[in-house]
Amino acid sequence: MKKNIFLSLAGLFTLAISSCKKDDAPAPAPTPTPVPTSYVATTLAGSTAGYVDGTGAAAQFNMPTGIVRDAGGNLFVCDRDNNRIRKITPAGLVTTFAGSGAPGFVNGTGTAAQFNMPYGLAIDQADNIYVADRFNTAIRKITPAGVVTTLAGGSPGFADGTGAAAQFNELYGIAIDGSGNLIVPDFFNYRIRKVTPAGVVTTLAGTGSSGFTDGPANTATFRNPFGAAVDASGNVYVADYYNHAIRKITPAGVVSTIAGSGTSGSADGTGSAASFRQPAAIVIDGSGNLIVCDAMNNTIRKVTPAGVVTTILGSSTASGNSNGTGTAALFNNPIGICGDFANNTFYIADLSNHLIRKIRIQ
Repeated sequence: MKKNIFLSLAGLFTLAISSCKKDDAPAPAPTPTPVPTSYVATTLAGSTAGYVDGTGAAAQFNMPTGIVRDAGGNLFVCDRDNNRIRKITPAGLVTTFAGSGAPGFVNGTGTAAQFNMPYGLAIDQADNIYVADRFNTAIRKITPAGVVTTLAGGSPGFADGTGAAAQFNELYGIAIDGSGNLIVPDFFNYRIRKVTPAGVVTTLAGTGSSGFTDGPANTATFRNPFGAAVDASGNVYVADYYNHAIRKITPAGVVSTIAGSGTSGSADGTGSAASFRQPAAIVIDGSGNLIVCDAMNNTIRKVTPAGVVTTILGSSTASGNSNGTGTAALFNNPIGICGDFANNTFYIADLSNHLIRKIRIQ
């Protein structure tokens, strides 16, 4: 009898131990649900068309275009129809950095200098700013102290050369590579030009004929290239305005089409299945994606390195001035862009709204 009781108790003890081990085993961790990235648009500065220095909505621009950010977090903006370069502090205080307001071609310091429809900006590691001065067909340089000089160009035409011996034919966008060379889409010359820090201008790609041909740089064709960006590997990306496409130029000089079909549209998709309507400006985020101002679609598009295009802000069916998230945000001809991707932020020059928009990535 005692033996049977002992065996019964031993069995119960073994069962309890087994149950304890089973119950104490950690449950498998649930698979986390990816949180989709959202893009939230607000207004940093500007209101209606005009010219007023001030803070936030008290300031006025007249068709802002190019935009860059310096090491201190200040923004600089081509105020196109005011013929000025404006400065915006992180707090939204707008002042005039350079340009008298009158169209002209004068070097000098600050407001003693003159521009003629300045359009694009690039900035180097020393915070020197370079201006694509559209109707002066020149590349201008502005030091952090506001001293304006001419680096290259000054008369319309096409010529490689140094300084004033070089010629361009209307300039819109401009970019800079890791060595301080400027990459300049030469709009009506249908070429991509390169300008060294010493002002030596050469042709990087394009034949001079309007077209849509990939291949070696000296046989590839563009149709009014507008904006550009350069990645850490030296690849140049071009917003090919009237080809409605994003093109790539490798350091070896091979041109390809990353996205866009060559015809106007607003479709998301991969490669040639996607379409744009006059893409104007490009910036590269921290993951190697291109963020593109699709100007006449009034949208901001993202292009992955594999050429997958999605619309992240704005609506191709409506222009307007609304802050918000995704397609609830509205723009009117977004045409300039710069990034602060370390802080999950980028900025848009919203041309026909006369605004500078701030985009927060969440």
